[in-house]
This record gives sequence, C-alpha cells and structure tokens, in this order.
Amino acid sequence: MRVEVLFVNEAGVMAETVEAPDGAAASEVLGLAGASLPAGAGLAVFGRRIEPSTKLHEGDRLEVAGALVCDPKKVRRARAESQGDVRVVTCGRHGGRRRLAKTAQ
Repeated sequence: MRVEVLFVNEAGVMAETVEAPDGAAASEVLGLAGASLPAGAGLAVFGRRIEPSTKLHEGDRLEVAGALVCDPKKVRRARAESQGDVRVVTCGRHGGRRRLAKTAQ
C-alpha cells in the first residue's frame, strides 16, 4: 500500500511517499520513511490524532507534528492583558443599548 508521510515543524512541511505492506502500523510506516517519532511529537491521519500502533490503509496521509513551541493559553492571556480594557470597544456601535436609549429621549 502507498502512504504519504508529512513531517510538520517550524521550518515547514516535508512530504514523502512510502510503499508499505498492507495493515502496517503507523510506527512501522514511520520507520520505512527513515524517521523516528521525536519526543513530544504527535501522529495524525488526515488531521485526526492516532496512536503509533494504529493500522494504516491505502492512500492514508500520516502526519508527524512537532511539539508545541508555546502554551496557547498563556499566549491568549498575554494578548488580552496587552490590549487592556476592551469593554469600551465591544459595547456596540452606538455606545450600547442604554446610551442609545438615553440620547433618543
């Protein structure tokens, strides 16, 4: 069977097509591609996370994604803190319902 192996890291994406025996596990296909699973990396087939022991099928795309560079929760928190108080910006087009009602009277 033919399986496409994608290596995703900070540098970009590298693709390689591997000919593997039918019913080969993801770890076996990775070995046939001449690579090993780096520490902290994850495996996926068409974007769905899998275990190294998962059996692959003809035409599957095995993706090897590196570990996260930063914690997304910390990044969102830092971005929100740097923006400051956003209530003024998000209170509506005319300053909010109450302000619009007061000016209409």
